[in-house]
Amino acid sequence: MSAADATGGAGRAAGPATGRSEAGSAAAEIVILTPVLVLLALLFVIGGRLANALQEVGDAARTSVESAVIASTASSAQAQALAAADYEISHDRLQCAPYSLTTDVADFVPGGVVSVQLRCGVGLVTLGIPGLPGSVTLSGHGSAGIELYREVG
Repeated sequence: MSAADATGGAGRAAGPATGRSEAGSAAAEIVILTPVLVLLALLFVIGGRLANALQEVGDAARTSVESAVIASTASSAQAQALAAADYEISHDRLQCAPYSLTTDVADFVPGGVVSVQLRCGVGLVTLGIPGLPGSVTLSGHGSAGIELYREVG
């Protein structure tokens, strides 16, 4: 008796017990998984663009507070903060609507603190995501101290 006869016919093709062929199942898996993978890729792109916009809003808030803290009076600090935020947002080509900047200059004395809160409503279409309706409000905050030995207005 040969080794092939002892194993019960090892020369037979091993297939599923049901007798069905698995031919074409890989193509079906690709057809099913492709839309899921494309959707995941789009979600990563949307998340990346939102994170970039949030970073730009935070940068604009920090730049505006840095501009406000070197002003000589509280009113000029508010004006300089608004001008710096406007410049940063337009320079980054971020389309904010609605847009608000709140500058807290209540403690505008040597050794005091100036803080800025920037809110920016961004339409998802303006982020380069065509066909995606809606908008999101992004906010950034910045605060900085006024030098202790500085003459303030």
